[in-house]
Amino acid sequence: MASFDFTRRKALLAGAALLASPAILRAGGVRLPRLVLQTPGSGPGILMAHARALGLFAPIADEVDLSIWTTGDEMRAGLVSGSVPVAVVPTQAAASLHNRGFGIKLVATLTEGHCGLVARGMEGCTIPDLRGKSVVVPAFNDFTGHLMRLALAHHGVGLDALTLIPATTQMEAAQVLLSGRADVALLAEPGATAALMRARADGQDLHRGVQMRDELGLVTGLRPSLPQAALAMRADFAAEYPWLAGALTAALTEAAEDLNAKPDQAAENAAPFLERAAPMLAQAIPFANINVLSASVARPEIEALYLALIAADAGIIGGALPDDGLYAL
Repeated sequence: MASFDFTRRKALLAGAALLASPAILRAGGVRLPRLVLQTPGSGPGILMAHARALGLFAPIADEVDLSIWTTGDEMRAGLVSGSVPVAVVPTQAAASLHNRGFGIKLVATLTEGHCGLVARGMEGCTIPDLRGKSVVVPAFNDFTGHLMRLALAHHGVGLDALTLIPATTQMEAAQVLLSGRADVALLAEPGATAALMRARADGQDLHRGVQMRDELGLVTGLRPSLPQAALAMRADFAAEYPWLAGALTAALTEAAEDLNAKPDQAAENAAPFLERAAPMLAQAIPFANINVLSASVARPEIEALYLALIAADAGIIGGALPDDGLYAL
């Protein structure tokens, strides 16, 4: 696949142009009476909590109901039922829902990859190093599992060359690793940092391994980036409030810049929401790679991810690249 010149400066300039478009700016200072948002308790959850603490949602809605989803089924149920009109979702899940006829809009990607290997007794563990190992993988039948199988196939590591242990959640996967029932785990932030800190306290020899953003860069030929999580909203909600996608993207862009500049403060703001210790979150933030890009700006990398998933298993996202209708901005 041809390389793609995707500089941060170009992305920011293009994003600023989109956000300044009169078509997506609010008219007359309209605000929602209540906005319901859901997020996983991973890196984007830190971002969402920080944005709320900074008051960046205040111009958008009188009341913001921000909560955490823990499984893909829970996330999909909220969107499909309409009880959660706006959610942070795995980018792959948005394509799958869209291609199966559900009205969903991708607003912005929120991270450039926040998961990687954590291994026992191996520094810098790589995908080929997983041969003969037991590897616990959360969300085994969802994005994390698809990503692991994609990386294994890229390196020619057959599924019979290792033992894959399914886990439902990040916390369960970390517990399996810490209990000694697995040699390696694929963990997202802040779970990876939490596991490493717990291991040090317990005298366990755990180390960070390869990051999946680097793996996807090898697969796609693009820069090391994994547009892993994105803000999405129901298409009917986006149509009812056409200014909302731009307003949320602008708010989260400001929050991301502040988070990366002041990780300690962001960690303090997110700690009560995520029920995690602030010092641990502060250590996790640099590995969460938080960066907000409107979906159309990130589209080349989103589509590179989709094409890689299709090549591995066409059924993962419904067999085809989503059309323009998926992209809100």
